[in-house]
Amino acid sequence: MFMKKIFTLAIFCLLVVSGAVAQTRDALKRTFDEGRFDEAKPMAEKLYSRNPKNSEYNYWYAACCVETGDTVDVVEMLEFAASRNIVNAYRYLGDWYYGKQYYNAAAQRYSEFIDKTKDDEQRDAVQQKLNICDRLDRMVCNSEIVCFIDSFVVDKDAFLSVYTMGTDVGRIATCAEYFNDDELKGHINETERGMDIFFSDENDDDEPLLKLFRRSKVGEEWGKVQSLQGIETYGNDDYPFLLADGVTLYFASDGQGSIGGYDIFVSRMDTESGRFYRPDNVGMPFNSTANDYMMAINEVANLGWFATDRNQPDGKVCVYVFVPNADKDRVNVDAIGYDNALAIANLSSIAGTQVDEEVVRNARRQMTMLFYAQEASRNSSDFQFIIDDLNTYKSLSDFRSNAARELFKEWQAGVEKHENDIRVLEDSRDEYTAASAAEKAKMRDAILKLEAQIENDARVLKLKEYEVRRLELEEKYGK
Repeated sequence: MFMKKIFTLAIFCLLVVSGAVAQTRDALKRTFDEGRFDEAKPMAEKLYSRNPKNSEYNYWYAACCVETGDTVDVVEMLEFAASRNIVNAYRYLGDWYYGKQYYNAAAQRYSEFIDKTKDDEQRDAVQQKLNICDRLDRMVCNSEIVCFIDSFVVDKDAFLSVYTMGTDVGRIATCAEYFNDDELKGHINETERGMDIFFSDENDDDEPLLKLFRRSKVGEEWGKVQSLQGIETYGNDDYPFLLADGVTLYFASDGQGSIGGYDIFVSRMDTESGRFYRPDNVGMPFNSTANDYMMAINEVANLGWFATDRNQPDGKVCVYVFVPNADKDRVNVDAIGYDNALAIANLSSIAGTQVDEEVVRNARRQMTMLFYAQEASRNSSDFQFIIDDLNTYKSLSDFRSNAARELFKEWQAGVEKHENDIRVLEDSRDEYTAASAAEKAKMRDAILKLEAQIENDARVLKLKEYEVRRLELEEKYGK
């Protein structure tokens, strides 16, 4: 009799638990189907932890992790669910791999979903994802090999202040600053001789877009505004920059051909007709699924700049300085593997791109010379110090922040010392060239030490410059 009661109690408890599990499962399915993944996730995790061999629980929990951006590795769970004929598991596998930027694996899973699903609407939506993945995968496998020298994270509204390109490549600015009109949007590039300007402005459509225009001088007078013919992206076009060759134009667009947000494009002008050829996306590592823009190149110094908000918080951008790749060498995925190609495409490591020490050293030397040549030009008056796109200070009395003013004086003194060190280094190099082998051996260490000091001082001064700007903006605007 006693054993019978125990057995009956066990059966009762089992029924109670089974009923609770069924209720949780029903609530989970309802919540999941309604797209409330944050609420569904803890229920799915609970059921999965109790029964990890249940294909539905694997699918629901893994799908919730993908939908909520959880970093849990869901591949094994989704593969298990897919093996049990849960077709949507393939779609979520594609989404997970896409989020990890393994575009080749994502494309494979999306293809499997398309082959198996009977839902025409979802098939069409995933086909669009597959097309994007195929394109991104091709771009990863065709990434340009570029040497990057430095990067600077700055406020987006002041990003042009780190484009120390020198005066021999013209000028870039906001249209608001250049035309002294705060209502204007977009950016402008004035060519070296000041005879042409390329700029963006809103067109006259009901839903206006930024489009590119040109204006040229005829004698001392500016000619009429002309739209750039041939550049038809059906999106916003901005951030123009014309190379010194007078025909190669870089710009950014969020229209056709973009892989996400603004992408950098290049086009070339037919000098006879003035019409531009169909623009090409410059590819990775310059472009990403974030916003990438304002490609500018000083061909004499062999240095380039571009800006991106990838991996940056709101309001910040990173400006990269690079050495243009004249040969346009591309990655060899078969030789280096997909992971390494992906790291190059994503610009995962600046140091990893610096494979030639001589190229790096020459680029940093050019970068330093450009920076201080620009500062010397600014200091031809009392001084000129750009605070943001709308404010350039010319005397210490312009500063509102006492801390910024004092730090600026330190920075000025440091600039003078640095410029003197550069002159000493150039003289030393001249002496080294004419010296005997024995004399060169004695001089080599001192020159290398001075080069290292100059490079380090350049970084310190750049950081100090940013801090001056930050302190002043904080005082001026309460940022």
